[in-house]
Amino acid sequence: MSSSGVRKQSKKQPTDKPAAKRPKIATSAIEQLERALRESEQRFRLITDAMPVMVWMSGPDKLCNYFNKSWLDFVGRTLEQELGNGWAENVHPDDFQRCLQIYASSFDARQPFEMHYRLRHHSGEFRWILDHGVPRFASDGTFEGYVGGCLDIHEQKEAAEKIKAAFLISQRLAAIVESSNDAIMSKDLNGIVTSWNPAAEKILGYTAEEMIGRSIRTVIPPELQDDEDRILATIARGERIEHFETVRLTKGGKRIEVSLTISPVKDQSGQIVGAAKVLRDITEQKKAERALRTTERLASVGKLAATVAHEINNPLEAITNLIYLAKNGAVRDDVREFLTTAEQELDRISHITKQTLGFYRDTNNPSSVRIGEMLEPLIAVFAPRGRNKRVEIRSEVLDDAAIHAVAGETRQIIANLLSNSMDAVTAGGQIRIRVSARKDHRAEPLAGVRITIADSGPGIPAEDRQRIFEPFFTTKKDVGTGLGLWVCKNIVDKHHGSIRVRSSATPGRSWTVFSLFLPSLPDPVQEEVLMQAV
Repeated sequence: MSSSGVRKQSKKQPTDKPAAKRPKIATSAIEQLERALRESEQRFRLITDAMPVMVWMSGPDKLCNYFNKSWLDFVGRTLEQELGNGWAENVHPDDFQRCLQIYASSFDARQPFEMHYRLRHHSGEFRWILDHGVPRFASDGTFEGYVGGCLDIHEQKEAAEKIKAAFLISQRLAAIVESSNDAIMSKDLNGIVTSWNPAAEKILGYTAEEMIGRSIRTVIPPELQDDEDRILATIARGERIEHFETVRLTKGGKRIEVSLTISPVKDQSGQIVGAAKVLRDITEQKKAERALRTTERLASVGKLAATVAHEINNPLEAITNLIYLAKNGAVRDDVREFLTTAEQELDRISHITKQTLGFYRDTNNPSSVRIGEMLEPLIAVFAPRGRNKRVEIRSEVLDDAAIHAVAGETRQIIANLLSNSMDAVTAGGQIRIRVSARKDHRAEPLAGVRITIADSGPGIPAEDRQRIFEPFFTTKKDVGTGLGLWVCKNIVDKHHGSIRVRSSATPGRSWTVFSLFLPSLPDPVQEEVLMQAV
């Protein structure tokens, strides 16, 4: 206290009383309270400094007046630097205004608050912290400011962001998988299906409920089961399989051509735990490619045939003339008969050559034809080969009904089928030919003739039967162009008929039967039925 306000006295008056002194008991109590307060404050600082939580305090004026050791160690600054508003210098500029608004509005309302912001670490890195503040009140209710605690949540925040990003990516991938036109599926290293998208259901016929938990071998044909072992072994080595073209089975048993791309699937530790597979149905694409190749090959054959036709046309005419002269000079009836058959076959060769090349428009109009009448001359042509191979050829004409057809083309069908049977059967084999009047198996059946040619050959495998009428497809290793049955099918279609094949390749019980139906046209009623059927 200053002395300027106190009256000076020259001396002490006898009547003056001594100045009042503080009672010893009161002084002792105050000292104890002050000591207790200092001890309490010291304990508070010791406790907060020992805490891993960053603790701060502010007064009623909103200015911070305390930071514990964890805070100071985190920012790498002194208490003096942090006091007041010094702490705000380390808040990320993008977060500062938001933090200030939350702090000020909560302070004015005397309400707890919680906020996230980035605080500069002593390393210079901005790290995310969680700050939670609550108002402080004295025992009498007086507002004294705020106390808060901060936690470093940087790793948790980044992990949460990664999880969120991964979730968004997984959602996008799931949307892509769900909307993809390709079958997308996954399996473990034992080949057990773990996922199956809608396109897989559409292409292969199995629902996800039917396939998940089931072996992928379900859709692999029996003869291709070894492929799965090789695929799993490749995936287990961490290798990718791209555009592997193969065949798969649908639920209905249909075989489809597919392209597979298969990638290893790894867990968080990098271990391969399965495979992700993309399957694309390329059946129609392959058909188009085969059609294109067929067209190109037919064009090449056409060019080659044009040259051949030009070269053999004159010799054919010469041979035809010589046979004509020989017939006129022949004495024996059997010789004349042989020469007549040879003349017919030469006419057929000439007709086939011109027809195949496209240089000749067939001017032979359809006429009344009886199949039974042309069988014996045809069988006679193959008789020498039959005797050499000890193959028995037997014909049976149950009803030789007349049909309306081009005789040369009809003869060509039967000759091609007989030639194929002769090539197929082994020594001691048999060929049976039957002609009968029948009706075609249609909703509106047509009257006509059915010809069946059966042989005891080795049979045609099931996978080949679907392709035998394709151009250039052949089961013969050393002979054959693959055009015979294709030509037969085209002639049959031209005559509005049908041709089918049945066969068994079982050893010891093998056989093949071609069944050919040609309608008895023209008949106004039958023509109308045919148009309705087509």
